[in-house]
Amino acid sequence: MYNDAHSKTLEQVLAEVVQSCEVGRPLQAEELYRVYPQYAAELAEFLAANERFMVAAAAARTELASIPVESSQDDSTASIAVGESLALHPPRIFGEYEIVEEIDRGGMGVVYKAVHVHLGRTVALKLIRSGELASEEEKERFRSEAEAAAALTHPGIVPIYEVGTLHGLIYYTMAYIEGSSLADVVSRGAMSPEDAIRIVHSLSLAVDFAHRNGVFHRDLKPANVIIDPHGQPVIIDFGLAKIAHRDSSVTTTGQILGTPAYMAPEQATGKASLGPNADVYSLGAILFCLCSGQPPFDGPTPFDVLLQVLDREPPNLPRLNRKVSRELDYVCHKALEKEPAKRYPSAVDLAADLQRLLRGDPIERPTPQWTERLETWWRREPILASHVIGIGATTAIVGASHIIRNQESTQYPFRMGLLLLWFMASFALQYWVVRARWRDVACMTWATVDVVLYTTLIAFADPPRLMLLIGYPMMIVASSLFYRNRFVIFMTSLCMLGFLSLAVLAPRDEFLRVDFCAIYLLGMGVICLTLLAIIRRVRGMSTFYDIK
Repeated sequence: MYNDAHSKTLEQVLAEVVQSCEVGRPLQAEELYRVYPQYAAELAEFLAANERFMVAAAAARTELASIPVESSQDDSTASIAVGESLALHPPRIFGEYEIVEEIDRGGMGVVYKAVHVHLGRTVALKLIRSGELASEEEKERFRSEAEAAAALTHPGIVPIYEVGTLHGLIYYTMAYIEGSSLADVVSRGAMSPEDAIRIVHSLSLAVDFAHRNGVFHRDLKPANVIIDPHGQPVIIDFGLAKIAHRDSSVTTTGQILGTPAYMAPEQATGKASLGPNADVYSLGAILFCLCSGQPPFDGPTPFDVLLQVLDREPPNLPRLNRKVSRELDYVCHKALEKEPAKRYPSAVDLAADLQRLLRGDPIERPTPQWTERLETWWRREPILASHVIGIGATTAIVGASHIIRNQESTQYPFRMGLLLLWFMASFALQYWVVRARWRDVACMTWATVDVVLYTTLIAFADPPRLMLLIGYPMMIVASSLFYRNRFVIFMTSLCMLGFLSLAVLAPRDEFLRVDFCAIYLLGMGVICLTLLAIIRRVRGMSTFYDIK
């Protein structure tokens, strides 16, 4: 949550505070002041106002609870008090169900383990999280979830027992499944390719059954899948499901619903009309996560992930897990194609290829054209691609210049060796970057290596060398592609240090002129500030989208 704390706006910080309170895990004031010292005064004012509101709300609940409520239930089953907040005071008895414990909280509802008082059946009881204060949009979305799941009867989809309303609270009950969520399983590390294929194959068949019955899930992810005691996956959450024959106003263009790391590019753009291809993409993302131990794209904020979903290609699976075959990598990336027309036409087609892999049968893999290979490489590894092109072009220029001048140079072998070292280091660092756990450290290490090697090359280059200084601003601009303020600031600081060090490494050059140094450093500072302003505006645009 606290990643990239200095780049967050006050609105983003307050939104995180409110969200933490809603899920019953309020943040400590001292911790907030420590992490966000720039907003200490505003946070103190907000927390004080929020405390006064909570006191007033508690008094109002106490007063409303004293109002008698007619109940159609037997005296042995007490209903929850009117105005009581589920987030703060979960009920013990709800209609004919006795609450045992809370299981989970999501964007739409709270799920409890409960027992039917008369039947003795253990169920999962889901209540709309906002209670009586839920908006009509939230109620409609909750009803759609219940209706979508209730219309499906399949071993891979959790069965729905009852849908109803009690004292203004919408609820439904479903089978209680013992087991761990797929997210908990994969958090312990990547699965074997065989287990991953088997699980996604079963999920694909269940999703295809839903599609054939006119239901599109739109939020498939490991957290919405339970592995039962027999090792079979069961889809448990249809909170964003859409029924094909119904025109719904719940989702509108510009409203992004779903989990960014597992949503299709067309879903990430906020398009209201989504077909089965969006669920095929999510199945591919789940397969990628199970095989690698990390989602296809990762970042400190949902906005960073959305940018990658729209523009980047996921890494090659064999780089993250050597046990993954090229055939499995091909199947996964075909499901993750940016363009819906290039993906599997349906979930059952994906299941068919996965079944072939389980049997050991060959997969038909068309050979891509070299232009497609180049484009895929550029979108998958843009940092490495830019380095290879830049270093390769520089090496060619240095070599051609040496041949044309036909002069002996003792520094020529050193320059070529340095360029070769830079080239090899780029591949080694790229191998480190694709691992989500170390991505930030790897990127900053790569930036440091770039500046150190480039500064050394300038120091040992033949005069005139002033024109070579264009590389520093280029590296600062390139760092903005991460849309991270601290990366830009870090790269700018490195480039300034690299430029100043040239005064020590090349004392007889024009670098020592005070006026030139001042103007050049000022120019790099202006570029940095400009990029920070652009990043701030781009990130600000994300607030116009409803990312659930």
